[in-house]
Amino acid sequence: MKAYKIMKIVTCLFLTALITGCAGFQNAPDWTYAAYNRLEDFKQAALEGRTAIAERHFQHAVEEIKKSGDLVLLGRAYLNHYAVQIALLESFEDGEFQKIQAVHPDRENAAFLSFLKGNFHRTDSTLLPPPYAAAQKDILEGREQYDVHQRVRLLRDLREMPDDLSRLIITGRLVLSGYEEEEILKDALEIASRHGWKKVLLIYLNRLQIFYDSRKEHGKARIIGDKINLIH
Repeated sequence: MKAYKIMKIVTCLFLTALITGCAGFQNAPDWTYAAYNRLEDFKQAALEGRTAIAERHFQHAVEEIKKSGDLVLLGRAYLNHYAVQIALLESFEDGEFQKIQAVHPDRENAAFLSFLKGNFHRTDSTLLPPPYAAAQKDILEGREQYDVHQRVRLLRDLREMPDDLSRLIITGRLVLSGYEEEEILKDALEIASRHGWKKVLLIYLNRLQIFYDSRKEHGKARIIGDKINLIH
């Protein structure tokens, strides 16, 4: 792996574990590894529900990246944060990112922020990584009503993704944008269970309970409520 790909390791913007098997990084600056590890620690803690610890890890990652003076990388660190918040079905404030963009605009960063905000019609999909571009394409090709064909395409694209956190981020954005299905929610629960991400698990169990209640499937909703009580 060549040195110019250090940026991908540092930011993990698209949340792939590129550090594995990365020959040729013996001479990489220490801050790149420190920033990468802190971002990974941030994501793990946030998804487990250890919010205060997660924020400390994130701030340490930011300080490491600031050592480079690279504002594109700094912006991508904040995009990591926002992406995790979307996975948790949370809103986010992008003030810090916008300050960075005002000084050093980056089109790829702007496109990914637009996707995270759900501005699908105003996002240039050519600037998105393939999994996110595919999800956006499925959304934009849908009819005025969210139909069965669109649901099938979205589920297919999600299940073909090899990276669980990226799947969860796209799932979060879909759910927040009204593309909510029982299977999508259950897939998110399976991911959370596999990784031990308790906060994610509880969030999507609650969402599934609401989903069942809204469809008058109260028996299913009660079972989900019992599960929540047992693991809370």
